[in-house]
Amino acid sequence: MTDIDTEAFFGAVLKTIAATRNHGTDQGEYASGVLEPAARIRAFEEEVGDRRLTSTEAEEVLGLLEATLRTKRTPDEEREYYLQYIEMVSGITRASLDVSA
Repeated sequence: MTDIDTEAFFGAVLKTIAATRNHGTDQGEYASGVLEPAARIRAFEEEVGDRRLTSTEAEEVLGLLEATLRTKRTPDEEREYYLQYIEMVSGITRASLDVSA
């Protein structure tokens, strides 16, 4: 995995969750599919602190992000835009992980 800017990575992931519109209507689904994963990401960010993320940890966070985007029914084009943004600001590449678009 390339050298990842952990702070920028978490910032971009959390910004993506906050910035994407929720196209779903089920509040229970929103709580379990957006609020809970976002809270897990924030807790994970605190746990990681200043140390470098492993590729497994980055994959886990991106998996949680993907779950939130699916729950919000985010269009594929918008999802791809934000994944590219995360790659650009953090230095992570999906090619270096086992994550697809």
